[in-house]
Amino acid sequence: MQKSTQNKNCIIIATPAKIIRTQNSIMKAILCSFALIAGLLICPSITNAQRVNINPTLLSFNAAAGERSSQTITIVNISNERQVFQLSLGDWLRDSLGNHQYLKAGTLSRSCADWIKLDNSFIEIEPRASKEVRVTLNAPADTLMLKEMKWAMLFVQNVKEQENSKKKKGKVNAVINEIFRFGIHLYQIPPGVHNYEAKAIDLRPDQSIKGSYNFFVRNTGNIMLQCQARLELTNMETGEEIKLERIEFPIFPDANRTIPLAIPANLKKGRYSALAMLEYHDDMPLEAIEMTIEIK
Repeated sequence: MQKSTQNKNCIIIATPAKIIRTQNSIMKAILCSFALIAGLLICPSITNAQRVNINPTLLSFNAAAGERSSQTITIVNISNERQVFQLSLGDWLRDSLGNHQYLKAGTLSRSCADWIKLDNSFIEIEPRASKEVRVTLNAPADTLMLKEMKWAMLFVQNVKEQENSKKKKGKVNAVINEIFRFGIHLYQIPPGVHNYEAKAIDLRPDQSIKGSYNFFVRNTGNIMLQCQARLELTNMETGEEIKLERIEFPIFPDANRTIPLAIPANLKKGRYSALAMLEYHDDMPLEAIEMTIEIK
């Protein structure tokens, strides 16, 4: 059965997609910095957000059963005022669209938040100074708990001290405090956890966005993947190939992602083979789904 969507100047008719799996021999190592500071900024000023520098923004542990592993983060106060910071742990995940969701520590089955200990959860830093915080992961002795990747988030939030302000009788003083919260990704990947595997599930027209197709993929392995998705169009009459830009994204184990792939608005009329491809590791097969679309 064919599906069609109405574009502004054309009608797109799509036949059902078919899944293709081939060996990928061209993919280069993908080095994605998805661990950039994930900020919940309760203040629109970017300048104010730069009053603190935190490094690194990702801690990756590889502890075996019963092992203890420690790393440090450095918090730099680059402002001209003394700052106070509170550190806490939480869970997080990405939904199918890649949005972050934050949860209480220990909520997720893949959380390692309960294994993490901080040598200090409340620190004061003088202007233009820095302090280090040791982050220790204590892996449980039960090997069954180390069969998969786990993760958590370390939050660093500034704490505004209340200042005594002079008040006149009958007057109310309003004080606006700027609160900044930064997230550091914590990953625990036990030795032997390296099952890189993903599947292309489906390719369907987006019913709400004209000229866009949703590429559904799933991480079926036991470790986070750094993926690339792309769409190639081939005119079935002329053989002309159109290769669209790659979209890079991470995906947690057992998670699904929906990747929007848009066809060019100025695509010439005709029948096209649309090939959506998923690349996720140099040594693993490329996943692909092909379907036919017609531009009228």
